[in-house]
Amino acid sequence: MPAFRTEEILVRLPNWVGDAVMATPALLTLARFYPRLALVARPPLLSLFRVFPNVRELEPVEAGRRGLLSAARRLRGRFETGILFPNSFSSALLFFLARVKNRWGYRTDGRGFLLTRAVSPPKEKLHQRDYYLHLLEALGFEVEDRELRLFLSEAARQRAAALLSDLPPPRAGLAPGAAFGPAKKWPLSRFRALAYHLRRKGFSLVILGGAAERAAGEELARDLSRTRNLCGLTDLATAAAIIETLDLFVSNDSGLMHVAAALKRPQVAIFGSTDPEATGPLNPRAKVVRAEVPCSPCLSRTCARGYECFEKIQVSDVLRACLEVTRETGSLS
Repeated sequence: MPAFRTEEILVRLPNWVGDAVMATPALLTLARFYPRLALVARPPLLSLFRVFPNVRELEPVEAGRRGLLSAARRLRGRFETGILFPNSFSSALLFFLARVKNRWGYRTDGRGFLLTRAVSPPKEKLHQRDYYLHLLEALGFEVEDRELRLFLSEAARQRAAALLSDLPPPRAGLAPGAAFGPAKKWPLSRFRALAYHLRRKGFSLVILGGAAERAAGEELARDLSRTRNLCGLTDLATAAAIIETLDLFVSNDSGLMHVAAALKRPQVAIFGSTDPEATGPLNPRAKVVRAEVPCSPCLSRTCARGYECFEKIQVSDVLRACLEVTRETGSLS
């Protein structure tokens, strides 16, 4: 056990959806030791953790200096112990300004002097989930469960059911976006061709993503029956509840990919510049499609070489993976 023990702990969640989902085993580990968890996160993430075990408080922190100072004022003097999952200097500065007495996290981004227990990052390559768990183990926590898990409210499930009420199963979800940049996005024209083939196979289609993907969703849904573009129209909790109902989920390496993995849905994940060994879906019902090219994974946002890693992934490759995973899981006869 860690040296300091209180009844509650303040937790700074990662900023990205996928990273926050990959941190859920670490959160569940903390919930075994602390009856009350208070989570600090960017506002869009909060709905996804509203009914997470032992979460008693959700605190938004907006991006930028003003958001940091506002959150620090609201939190000031209220928590004895806090743990930081992000590596950023600003997340440690937030806890310092909030006068959290015991501030734990990785010694990264020049912030070691702001922490009371600074852990050196692991030298070996780890999946992102295990990166968060390594921090807890280094702090003295015993990790019993490494499974990604999400907990959904009945209200979110009811909202999802209302949105899908006239879309008969089987249903496939398509998520054409990815926040990191174009080097994580399989071409939209190929997603469009895949949508056409999945409709011919009998799937109703649900297109998911944020407001930035709204136009892409309209393009995918164009002239296709039994297809609904919900990009930008749901919060994360409702999107997760929709994914929970799906018979297939197809995406780039994105936050919603990890949501589908946590919910153990049959899924196909398309990888370009990023590394499945570091951020791949932790789901026995997942198939990863990627091209073997010498420059991948490069972890770049953009590409000056024509996105060869994606150009080599044909629609037929992804469709084959979709049909394989649905047959193996019994989602499609």
